[in-house]
Amino acid sequence: MPRLSKRQQREQEELEQLAAQKVAAAASSPEASDDEGEEGGEERKEVGGAFGALNLGDDDAEESEEEEVEEVVAVKKKSKNKKKKKKATKTPGDSATTTDGGPSTPIPATSKKGGGGKQQGTDSPRKAAAADDGMDEIDRALAELAAKGGEAAPVLASEGSRPARLEPKWQAVKEVFSVEPKLLDAEAELRKMFGSKVISTTTTAPRSQHHARFANNPHHSTSLKRTASYLANPESGWYPSAGVLKLSRYTGPESTTDEGEWYTFDHSWEYRAAQLSFLEVLQQADGNRLYDVLQNSPYHVDTHMQLSEMMTQQGDLGASSTHLSKALYALSAPLPVSFPSGSFRLPYSQIENRAFYLGISRKVALLVKRGTMRTACEWAKLGLGCAGGEDPVGMLLFIDFLAPKARQNEWFLSLLEAIPKAYAQQPEMKLEAYPGLAYAKALCLRNMEEEKKQDDTKSTAALKSAILRFPMVVPLLFSTLGGNVPPSLLTHRRAQVDGEFSNNPSYLLQLLSVLYSVRSGPLWKPPPVLAWLQKTVNAVAPSLDDSSLEDVRVGEKLWSQGPWEKGVAPAGVIRAAYLAEIPSVRPYLPPSVMSGTSYSFDPVPPSRTSSATFYDDTYFAPLHQQRSFRRRQGGRAGAAGGAGGGGARMAEMAAAMRDQLANLLGLGPQGPQGPQVDLNPELRAQLLAELEQLEAGGRGEVPGGFPGMEGDDDEEDYTDEEFEEGEEGEVQEQDTRNFLGRLGALFGGGGGANPPAAQQ
Repeated sequence: MPRLSKRQQREQEELEQLAAQKVAAAASSPEASDDEGEEGGEERKEVGGAFGALNLGDDDAEESEEEEVEEVVAVKKKSKNKKKKKKATKTPGDSATTTDGGPSTPIPATSKKGGGGKQQGTDSPRKAAAADDGMDEIDRALAELAAKGGEAAPVLASEGSRPARLEPKWQAVKEVFSVEPKLLDAEAELRKMFGSKVISTTTTAPRSQHHARFANNPHHSTSLKRTASYLANPESGWYPSAGVLKLSRYTGPESTTDEGEWYTFDHSWEYRAAQLSFLEVLQQADGNRLYDVLQNSPYHVDTHMQLSEMMTQQGDLGASSTHLSKALYALSAPLPVSFPSGSFRLPYSQIENRAFYLGISRKVALLVKRGTMRTACEWAKLGLGCAGGEDPVGMLLFIDFLAPKARQNEWFLSLLEAIPKAYAQQPEMKLEAYPGLAYAKALCLRNMEEEKKQDDTKSTAALKSAILRFPMVVPLLFSTLGGNVPPSLLTHRRAQVDGEFSNNPSYLLQLLSVLYSVRSGPLWKPPPVLAWLQKTVNAVAPSLDDSSLEDVRVGEKLWSQGPWEKGVAPAGVIRAAYLAEIPSVRPYLPPSVMSGTSYSFDPVPPSRTSSATFYDDTYFAPLHQQRSFRRRQGGRAGAAGGAGGGGARMAEMAAAMRDQLANLLGLGPQGPQGPQVDLNPELRAQLLAELEQLEAGGRGEVPGGFPGMEGDDDEEDYTDEEFEEGEEGEVQEQDTRNFLGRLGALFGGGGGANPPAAQQ
């Protein structure tokens, strides 16, 4: 083992001493601590908190040693920016007095490292009250972070610490809805099934042919191609999506519970302008003009979603997947680190958030077509968990198929147990109303019995319960799988389907049964499973009218009264059936949905309540305010640039030069197929740096950004009195001339000494 340096030895002693003090503090009294300190001559730190134990901020003689150790211990990083508080002195056995005058609990008197006889008191009543819970400041802070859904950094284990927990029902929901980010990658599942040699790894950036000095440059093209993303793997040549969308805290009616952290997407005024252009294109019904919207706003989510749907209808699944991935890539950029923890919530009532759920729904359908069921199940879990007590796009109608297919048996049973306890009042979470979930439970239990080599007692009991409650599923399954339906079941009133929308209370059960039989029919096709189903149906058929059975009574109530009040399904169920685009399901959709005007970016919109938002005048109000502000500033810029508005013309010229520069480097809207010039490494690196600076300036990230463009931050509607006449136009014109001068210098066109030239 290599010899430790003095600094490493000090760090190790600090950590060992901290762990020893935590154990000693729990087992010894204040008197014992004093005796131990006097007799053993051992230097002890006060156990009034981890920061006090680490001797941070007490003596001037220890400041240099503190600065060396704080980089290693994570707790010291937290205390680095903490203000030092004045400690009150006390005598052993007396009660310490806080800085604000409040009483505190007695603190054992111990000697300080380095002498001086200094003693620490409790800083505030908050620390005094927390001293009785057996947790130090580190463990308490980590417990609070874990309760909010964040991830805690690893620290030393403490036997006396007990982390704060959510209510049991919310803790169960959080565990059920937590996702594994690596399982959201369909390419990883395909490589696992077929091998990495068969499935090409398109997400890895190609090795640069340039020298390492350029390949490792953050402005180099190979470094601009990848950005971490939960929802999509960016391909080569994609622009960075950071700054397109933002997240803010949501305080609407959905966020009244303590189940998680509620957010909502924010749209800047530039994004709202692109949204207005998108809606205008939809009114013109010209799909080709959607590309014009993307030329000005490369990551406009609704445009990519619309193009994805168009490509699917044309049979181009590759292009459809690319547009969908770009939309998800933009949505993924502002997501917090707690996103996969199961505590992230996003209300569907806000128009800015609906594209997130629609993208997940289409992603799940696409993954099912590709056969990546495990990835599809993880995405369905994500779409269900983020809604917080709702199922806006019908992920439960996918999970009843995906959970048994992907062998997520234990997770599915945990879901059936956790949701009713947490969301008993939410109509869309009334799990006993879903026929597919009852049949899926039987399949999951059978899978578990096969894995553990047990008999099929539990799975058969669950299947009997599903048949007694929802007998109409059996004829629908046997019509495609082949099988003999007993006459007593075939003619039973609860096994009949109307084949179309009706006002009968059983209409919704028919809709759900048809949707389940179409999607999950292949799960029952294997001969052993089909034989098991046939045997169980024959045994259960004579008992369909036995009212002494609980399952029969529940089934009769659902059939006669409807699974939901007044026979009206939650919007999420109707929306899921609408998005499924299954021919046999379409007749069951309400006439109001089929005959009304519905757009793909907002299918079956929610009812107009006080919390719901739409693309209306309220949404576009910031855009109108910004345009009014720019008109006033445009007049002043025109006065500064001359009678003909020279400042505005200079800004337009610079914007055109920027676009041409992007195309020159193969990073423009045309991608790698755009016009390119063979540039030497030095010139290419400088041009990339210039382009990156201009792009950052256009987004408001660099002071004195690109002329004529503002950042994504909210901007005030300034009054004329706050600006001097002509000042804005002069600044814009000067910035434009500076940019053109730098660009000319790079190509040896003026101002520069001897810049590198393009290779011939």
